[in-house]
Amino acid sequence: MTWGNGLLLWLLPGVVALAGGVAWWRARARRQLVSLGVPLTVGRRRERLRATLLWLGLAVATVALAGPRWGSVSEMHTASGTDVALVLDCSRSMMATDLYPNRLEAARRKALALLRLAPGTRMALMPFAALPVLRCPLTGDHQALGEMLQDCTPEMFPAEKGYQGTAIGTAVSDALRKLGGQSERGQAVLVMSDGADDDHAAVQRAADEAKAAGVPVVGLFIGDPDKQVTLAIDGRDEVMSADRSTLEKLATETEGLCVNAVLDDRDAQTIAEFLAAHTAQRPWEERRRTVASERFQWLLMPAVLLLSLGALLPTRRRLPAQIPPLRTEPGERS
Repeated sequence: MTWGNGLLLWLLPGVVALAGGVAWWRARARRQLVSLGVPLTVGRRRERLRATLLWLGLAVATVALAGPRWGSVSEMHTASGTDVALVLDCSRSMMATDLYPNRLEAARRKALALLRLAPGTRMALMPFAALPVLRCPLTGDHQALGEMLQDCTPEMFPAEKGYQGTAIGTAVSDALRKLGGQSERGQAVLVMSDGADDDHAAVQRAADEAKAAGVPVVGLFIGDPDKQVTLAIDGRDEVMSADRSTLEKLATETEGLCVNAVLDDRDAQTIAEFLAAHTAQRPWEERRRTVASERFQWLLMPAVLLLSLGALLPTRRRLPAQIPPLRTEPGERS
C-alpha cells in the first residue's frame, strides 16, 4: 500500500490525544455537577457512544484524506500532437551558473514547461556528452519523463582529462533513427545545449539526414554568451564558454528553429507554437504503465456515515417529573 498524502497520517496521534483530552474534561465536569447536586441532562452511555462515533469518523476521514492506494490498473492514454526527441546536453559545462541555478537544471525546467504547454507531445529522452544514450523511448507519460530528467547528470558519462565532449551531430543522427523517420507522424528533434560540436562532418551529416527525413531540428541554446563563467573541474578553474553556432546551423539547414533560453517560459512557448504550426499533429495511443489505484473512497463513505450518526444521535435523557407540594384549603387539616 502507498499513500498520496502520507504526511496526513501524522494527524492521527493528534486526533487520539485530543479525544482523550476531551473525554477527561467531560468526566471532570460531570463529577463536579454531581457533587453540586445538579441533575444531569445527558446520558452517560449515549454521550460515550456519540463521542466514539464522532472521533472514529474523524480518524477514518483522516486516513481517507491521506490517499491510500493499493491494487493496480492499466491506463490507456490517447492524445494528438508531435513526436519529439529531446537531445539533452549533459556535459560538465552544463553545470555553469550563468543560468539559475545552473544550465542543466534550467534545461530540465524548459523541457517540463514544453510538456505543460504542449500536453499532446510524445517525447523521447536522449542525454549526451561525447556519446548519446537513450534514456527513455517515445512516451506520453510526462510524469515519468520528469522523473527521468532528474537522473540525467554529467555523472552518466566518463570524462577524459576533465572533458566529456559535445557530440551534437552524433546525438541528432541517433535521435533520428530512434524516431524512425516517419515524417507523417509529425516529428522533431529538440537539442538543448550550451556548446558547439567540433566534428563538423558529423553535424553536416545529421543536418542532411534530418532534411531528407523532413524532420526539423529545434535548438534551445542554454547559456549566456555575454557572461564569462568559470567552473571548477578536477581542481582547476575552467572557463565555460557558450556557443550556439552548431544549433543555428542545424536549425537553418532543416528549416527548424533556434532560440535562446530566457528566465520565463517565452522560449518554451515559442517552441510549442513552432511545433504546432510546422509539424503534423497526429493522434496517438499508448498503454500507460501500471499504477496503484486510488482507494480513498472506500474509507470516505464510512467516515461520513460515522460522523452523521454521531452528530444526529440524541444524548439528552428525560428527567423524572417533580411532584408539586399539596395545597390545603383554609380550615382543612393538612
